[in-house]
Amino acid sequence: MSSLVLLALLAAPPGADEILKRAQVAVLGETATYTLRMTVSRPGKSERVVEMKGWKKGDDLGLVRYTSPPKERGTAYLRNGGSTWLYLPAAEKVVRVGAKQNFGGGDFSNGDVFRLSLTKDYAATLAGEETVDGQACWKLELKARDRSVAYDRVVYWVRTDGTFFPVRADYYTLSGRRLKWLTSAEVGRIGGRQRPTLLTMESALETGARTLLKFLTIDDGVPLDDRLFTPSALEKGE
Repeated sequence: MSSLVLLALLAAPPGADEILKRAQVAVLGETATYTLRMTVSRPGKSERVVEMKGWKKGDDLGLVRYTSPPKERGTAYLRNGGSTWLYLPAAEKVVRVGAKQNFGGGDFSNGDVFRLSLTKDYAATLAGEETVDGQACWKLELKARDRSVAYDRVVYWVRTDGTFFPVRADYYTLSGRRLKWLTSAEVGRIGGRQRPTLLTMESALETGARTLLKFLTIDDGVPLDDRLFTPSALEKGE
């Protein structure tokens, strides 16, 4: 093999699926526990702030439980496979909700929060390289594999510097209308490694509407029992 061919191979970017796969675990690992703060902003209204604890196992199991404010403490969302449930402690009731519904009254959907597998739900193609927010990025075009997916199309930018940190994602409807966009920022050391710690979702339909998810702690790779991710466990607490 000539040196020119070798250099070309070394310079070639990873495939679109590999970039997407690496980007998905850049914030949270395959299995993780974490705490975060959600801040929902709406024009002319006071900010709503909720703190919560979350558990994630693979692509299909996720649980998020509110820890504050006191009046909402214990409210919980569960994702298991293709189903999502909401537990309302005041009503002592577990109800099924849709993955496309807004999470906690903010701009993230339930599916966004539980970080479902983009590699399973979307066919990815590498559309080139661009600079976004001062970062050199690969630009991925993601097309939904079927209409059950929350967004028909996603444009996704991932850093090319070897970190595979996601930088931005734009979400579109079947008609081609942009619904919202997500930015990842505030890279810092948390849980033993560097990662983006702030996710901001902004609405394209309501000027000034945005929701921030700030990770406070993350513990990757902790063993989690599948029994934690069942509707019956929702009412029992952590």
